[in-house]
Amino acid sequence: MAQIDAINYQEILDLDSCTPPAALRERSVPDLGTEPFSVDRYTDQDFFDRSIERMWLKTWQMACREEEIPNVGDYINYDIVGKSLIIVRSAPGEFKALHNSCLHRGRKLVTEPGHAASFRCPFHGFTWKRDGSFLRNPVAWDFPHCKPSEFGLPEAKLARWGGFIFVNFDQDAAPLEQYLDPIPRHFARWNLENKYIAVHVKKAAKCNWSITLEAFLEPYHSTATHPQIIPFMADANAQFDVYSPHVTRHIGARGFQSPQVAREYTQQEIAEALIGPGSRIYSVLGGNVDTRLPDGVSARSYTATLLRKLLAEETGIDHSEVSDTELFDDLMYIVFPNFCVFGGFGKNFVFRFLPRGKKHDESTMEVYFLKTVPKGQDRPSAAKMNEVPDDQPWGSAAELGNLGPVLDQDWDNLPQTQEGLEASETGVVNYGHYLDLPIRRHQLTLDAYMRGDMPG
Repeated sequence: MAQIDAINYQEILDLDSCTPPAALRERSVPDLGTEPFSVDRYTDQDFFDRSIERMWLKTWQMACREEEIPNVGDYINYDIVGKSLIIVRSAPGEFKALHNSCLHRGRKLVTEPGHAASFRCPFHGFTWKRDGSFLRNPVAWDFPHCKPSEFGLPEAKLARWGGFIFVNFDQDAAPLEQYLDPIPRHFARWNLENKYIAVHVKKAAKCNWSITLEAFLEPYHSTATHPQIIPFMADANAQFDVYSPHVTRHIGARGFQSPQVAREYTQQEIAEALIGPGSRIYSVLGGNVDTRLPDGVSARSYTATLLRKLLAEETGIDHSEVSDTELFDDLMYIVFPNFCVFGGFGKNFVFRFLPRGKKHDESTMEVYFLKTVPKGQDRPSAAKMNEVPDDQPWGSAAELGNLGPVLDQDWDNLPQTQEGLEASETGVVNYGHYLDLPIRRHQLTLDAYMRGDMPG
C-alpha cells in the first residue's frame, strides 16, 4: 500500500528521548480496497431510519463518565435516535441504564441530569426505585394485572472502562471489553480512570453525523483547512491502524512539518509555531514560554522537556521517563460508531458525535478535555457542558483555547459537504487507499450492520 515519501511515525519514535510503549509499535494495516461508496449513507433519510434498528441499537456507545454522577442517586439522561436512558449511580460502585419511559402511559421520567432517591413520573405519580424495581402505584387497586415484582423498568446493557460508562440496547451484544480490544490493553499505562472532565463543550452541525465524525478521522486536510498547523504537524505521513471492525487508530506527530509543503521550516520556526503565542501548548503552559531553542536541541525534544516539568508540577507525578510521543502527539483511537479517545499523558481529548434526534442531516459534536487528578487530592467535579449556540462559533468557548478556532475551520466545511453530497452527479464518494483507512473501515462496518451480518 503506497505511502508518502517522508519520515514516518515509526521513524519518529526511533528519535524519541525516552522509550515509547510497545503498543505504539504495533501495526495493523489491512488492505480494505479502493471501492467507492454510495452517498445515500449521508443524504438519505430512509437509510438513516433503517440504521437506527440495525446499527444504533446494536452498538456500544459512550453515555457519560463516572465523575458526572459521583454520588449514589445522581443520574444523567442519554438520548439517542428516539431512545432515552437514565444512567444512574444506583448504589456504591453500581450503575444502571434504565429506559426513561413510564410503564403506565409512557411519559419520560426525567428530562435533565439530577439526583433522586427514586424516579416518580410527573404525570400520575407511578414511582420506581433507583435500581429500577417498582416502588409505588398511587391507584394500585385498579392495576391488579400489573404485578409489582414484574413492573420494573427495562434496562439496557451497561459496562465500564477507563472511567467511561458505555451502554448497548442489544441484550445479546458482545462484552464491551471484546468490542474495545485492544484499547484496554493499550491504555492501561495512561490510567484514564484517574482523570476527570476539565472541559466539556458541545455544538451542532448541519450535516450527517458521519460527515462530522469523518472530518476528524484523517489529518491530511490540514494543508487546505488548517494552514496554521503546517509547520509543526505531520499530516500526510500520519500512521493509521485497523484493529477490528470497531476499532481503528490514527496517530499524528507534532514537531515535524507537513510533508505536503515544499518549504523546509527551521527547528526554530517549528518551535515558535508549536509552542509560541496562539498555540495549544502555549496556552497549556500558561503563556510562560521561552521559545528560543538551545543549540542542538530539536523543537520536539524541547517541547517534551517543558511538558514533563509542567505535568510533574500539576499532578505531583514524575514524568521523567515518559516518551515524547505520549506528551503531545495525537494518539487517537476511534471506536465505532461515534467515539474518539486520545491516549497519552497530560490532557486527553475525547470526541463524541451524535445524530441530532432522528434527522439524517443534523448532528452534534462534543469535545472533552480529561485531566489527571493530582496526586493525593480528591477528584475535582466534572465540568458542566457548555453548549455553543448555533449562531456562535466554537471560538466563543474560551475554555477550548486555540482548539476553538481550529474547529471553526472544520465547521466551515461541514454544511457545504452535506450540500455537495446531495448535489452529487456520480452518487458516490471515493476514499483514499491508506490516508482514509479509518473512514473506509467506518463505512464498511456501517454497511455490515445494515446488511445484518455484523456481530454486536
